[in-house]
Amino acid sequence: MLTLTDEQLDWLMERIPKPKKDPRGGRPSVDLREAMKGIYWILDNGAKWKDLPKRFGSKSTAHRWLQKWVREGVCERIMQDAGRCIDERDCNRLYE
Repeated sequence: MLTLTDEQLDWLMERIPKPKKDPRGGRPSVDLREAMKGIYWILDNGAKWKDLPKRFGSKSTAHRWLQKWVREGVCERIMQDAGRCIDERDCNRLYE
């Protein structure tokens, strides 16, 4: 099982748009780093969402963020940025 390094997670989180705050208040924001770790765990393990360990927070929250990021093209942009990094050899350290 692979885990994201802090450097890899920082690189990913730099590409995630900050959620807009509702002026009316509402629920506190979730820790998007933990949601990203949970999403990565699911993808890396080929597991079902119901099997996401509790240390990553709510499985429905992580799934909802992934759906939002896919719908808004965030995941596609991350893949494009990763491809550019590999092409430019600037980000090879992310994959060591």
